[in-house]
Amino acid sequence: MNFKFKAVRTLAAAGLALTMCTGVAFASIGSATVTADSLRLRSEASTSSGTVTMAPKGAEVTVEEDAGNGWYKVTYGSQTGYMSGAWLTVTLEDGTVVPATEGTEPEQQRGLVTADVLNVRSGPATTYDKVTTLKAGTVVDIVADPGNGWYQIESGYVSAEYIVLVGADYEGSSELGAAAAAMAKSLLGCRYVSGGAGPNSFDCSGLMYYIYKQLGHPISRGSSSQYYNNGYFVSISAMQPGDLIFFFDRRFDSSGGTLPTTHVGMYVGNGQFIHASTTTYRVQYDSISGYYAPYIVGAKRIG
Repeated sequence: MNFKFKAVRTLAAAGLALTMCTGVAFASIGSATVTADSLRLRSEASTSSGTVTMAPKGAEVTVEEDAGNGWYKVTYGSQTGYMSGAWLTVTLEDGTVVPATEGTEPEQQRGLVTADVLNVRSGPATTYDKVTTLKAGTVVDIVADPGNGWYQIESGYVSAEYIVLVGADYEGSSELGAAAAAMAKSLLGCRYVSGGAGPNSFDCSGLMYYIYKQLGHPISRGSSSQYYNNGYFVSISAMQPGDLIFFFDRRFDSSGGTLPTTHVGMYVGNGQFIHASTTTYRVQYDSISGYYAPYIVGAKRIG
């Protein structure tokens, strides 16, 4: 769509909305209403670009131009950027209505707090004042992602290091396995300590116990207790991220064969599991088809 730039006085006389950009004014081409629960205003016309802010459902924006490929350059409040037309109902100046096409993925991002206590600060750095704190397992809406290791949420800024991104519809039970696997990945490198159950050191079952407790879904403490008491069995071929995978190695059995397991880990996809290893004494990846394959005795899905 072509635009003819005119003097500010002429445009104002015509009653058209104006947007200032480096001293140049141009007419808007209409207005739009956000149809998604939350829509990102981005710095460029691409889903890979940074988020400037978020607009809630029903928000009104000024449409400056059609940026092509289903994107519009818009002004929301005092900020100008780009929004996907998939989630905008656009009304042009001539009265033409361009309905939202409603893309397949929601724009809202949510985050799950993995730290025991996470400080919310007034700005994106530890030098800013603490505004409040969040407990582990809290789910927050992410307002903006400036890409500097911090997320902006409604109450301030939080370190991205202690946030696991989850789906827009995550409420604490859906996507439980995916959230558990993401949290396991965030704990890679932590020390193995016999009897450890977090937050900085773990034994094998203590790692599983800690993760699901943080997600608001507590499970038993020992690997055999987890095998007996929690979730439901799934086949090894049908495992999904977050499933517990159990092992029995007679060399490490101190029960005389009365317990079903000697070790537990968490499947995280791509034939890999994460566990607190007694070989390297840290939380690490291993393959289910490697050294551990002959010792697998079962898998269970929690939730």
